[in-house]
Amino acid sequence: MIVFSYLVVGFFAAFVLVNSLVLVLAGVQVRRYVTGTSNSALRRMLRSPLTPPVSILVPAFNESAVIVDSVRSLLALDYRVLEIVVVNDGSTDDTLQRLIDVFGLRAVNRPTPPFLPHTQVRGVYAPDSSLRLLVVDKENGGGKADSLNAAINFASFPLFCTLDADSILEQDAVARAVLPFVDDPERTVATGGLIRIANGCLIEHGRVVQARLPTSPYAMFQVLEYVRGFFGSRTGWSAINGLLIVSGAFGVFRRDLVIEVGGYRTDIVGEDLELVTRLHRTCRRAGRPYRIVYVPEPICWTEAPQTARALRSQRRRWYRGSIEALLIHWRMVGNPRYRAAGLVALPALLLFEVLGPWIEVSGYLVTLAAFLLGTLSATTFVLFVAISVLYGLILTIGAIALEDAAPSLYPAWAQLRRLWWYALIENFGYRQLMQIWRIGGLWELIRKTKWEPLERRGLSA
Repeated sequence: MIVFSYLVVGFFAAFVLVNSLVLVLAGVQVRRYVTGTSNSALRRMLRSPLTPPVSILVPAFNESAVIVDSVRSLLALDYRVLEIVVVNDGSTDDTLQRLIDVFGLRAVNRPTPPFLPHTQVRGVYAPDSSLRLLVVDKENGGGKADSLNAAINFASFPLFCTLDADSILEQDAVARAVLPFVDDPERTVATGGLIRIANGCLIEHGRVVQARLPTSPYAMFQVLEYVRGFFGSRTGWSAINGLLIVSGAFGVFRRDLVIEVGGYRTDIVGEDLELVTRLHRTCRRAGRPYRIVYVPEPICWTEAPQTARALRSQRRRWYRGSIEALLIHWRMVGNPRYRAAGLVALPALLLFEVLGPWIEVSGYLVTLAAFLLGTLSATTFVLFVAISVLYGLILTIGAIALEDAAPSLYPAWAQLRRLWWYALIENFGYRQLMQIWRIGGLWELIRKTKWEPLERRGLSA
C-alpha cells in the first residue's frame, strides 16, 4: 500500500510538473504568435506569386449529405492557388454521383501514380470547367489512411492539407497554416491548426456564421478537452519541437517528405500520430534540420460525438493509437538522439496517455478503499480530492486564458461561465469514465477489433 501510494503521488507530481511547464511554454508561444503575425503579412503572402500552392485532400465515405457543400466551401477559400482532391472510398451511397452531377465531372484517363500503396482506383473524374477539382474513385479498404495515400499520389502541389469531408474551414485557415512554410521553407515539414467543436454553432452554406457552445453535455466536456489539448498542450510542445500529433482533421504537410517516409500506415488506427512520430524519427536520423509546428489561429470546425457509444469508441481508438505508435517507435523513447520528441514528448505519451489511465483509476480505487477501511483520514481524503480538482481547474483556466489571447470564439461571459462550471463538474464522474473507456482500447488492440467510423448527426445539429 505504501509503495503504491508513493507511485500515485509520483505520477501526480510528474503530471503537475510537465503540464505546468508545457502551459508556460504555450503562453510564450501564443504571445510570440500574436505579436509576430499580422493581417497585412497574410495579405502580402496571398498576393505573392511565390506563395506555395496547396492540394486539399478530402477522404469521403458515404458523405452524400455533406460532400457538395464541403467542396463548394473549399473552392471558395481565400488562397492564391488551391486544388481539391476528393477520394471516394467505395461509398455505398450516391456520394460520387452527387459530385459528378453538381460539378459537371467526366471520367478522365489518369494513370495511378506509383508513389504510395492503396486499393485499386476504379476511375478518376475532373470537371470540364477551370475548377481545380479532382475526384478519385477507389475500392473500399484501408480506411482513411488508404484514401489519403491515394490522394497524395494524385495531388499536384508540394504541400497538401488533410481534411475530413464533414469539417469546415475558416476562410483564411489554409493561408495561416501555410505561413510557417513561407517563413521557414527549408525546415518546416508539417503544421497543425486549431480544431474547434461545431456542435451548437449556427452554420449556413458550409460556413460557421455564429460560434456557440453546444447543448449536449458530452460535447461541452469535449470543448474543455479541446481547449486544454490545443492551447494548453500542443502549443507548448510545438515550442520545443516535440509536437507528436497533427490532427488528421486539419494539417498541412510537405508532400515529398511524406512520400519519402512511406505515407500513412493502413494497419493501425492512429495513423496521424504515427506519421508525425515517423517524421521526427526520419529527420533526426538523417541529421536534417526540421520543425513541426502548431499554429494556434487557423480554425477547422468539426463535429464532436454526442452519445456515450460514439465517445467511448473515439477514446478507445485514441488510446489504441497511442499504444501502436509507441510499439512501432519504442526505440525513440528516452533516446537523446531524437531530442525533445524522444526525451520528453514520447515518455510523456507513455506515462500520461498510456499508463496514466491505469494509475489514475487504481489510485481512485485504493484511495477510496483506504478511506472506507479507516486507514486514510477524512481530512487527507478531502485534501487529496481538493488538490486534484484545483489543479485541473488551473490547467483549464490557463488554457482558456491563452485562447482569449487569440481571436475570441466564445466572447459572451455567460458562455465562459458555462465553461468554468463544466471544468469543475468534469472531475466528478466524467474524467473517471473517460479513463475507464480508454483502458478498453487495450482490449480492442489485443483482439485486433476493426474500428468503425463514428456516427454523425450533421454539423447543423
